[in-house]
Amino acid sequence: MTRPGGEPANPLRRYGVSLGVAVLAGGIAGAVAAGFGSNGATGAAIVAAATAVAITVGLWSCSVWWRGLDEAAQEAHKWAWWWGSTFGLAIGSVALFSLVFAAGDGLSGEPKDLLLGGAALVAGVQTVGYGVAWAVWWLKRR
Repeated sequence: MTRPGGEPANPLRRYGVSLGVAVLAGGIAGAVAAGFGSNGATGAAIVAAATAVAITVGLWSCSVWWRGLDEAAQEAHKWAWWWGSTFGLAIGSVALFSLVFAAGDGLSGEPKDLLLGGAALVAGVQTVGYGVAWAVWWLKRR
């Protein structure tokens, strides 16, 4: 069964389609980065363009998914992102700063690798915080 406009009516299927589009776009951008990333300034420009296109496709896919949600589901996601990601950011930042402080001058690795690792840590705990807060929101209202 589909909604007007051809969108799947099943919420899990709609989410899966949106996620699949975003993952496919990211995978293509990753392949472009692997193929052209080491080609100096031209490679950096190609990777930046591929990444921008992938992000645009991912955001478009998410906006289609978002418009298909009812008001309660939208509110759950907004609340979960606000509280979950805020606490995740706080916890991730404390963990990151603690790791850096504990390592002191013993940090090893390329600066870009350390920066990307820190960003991944913070984004990861924000996402986990969001998931926990989303579950709490729904459990409180069921």
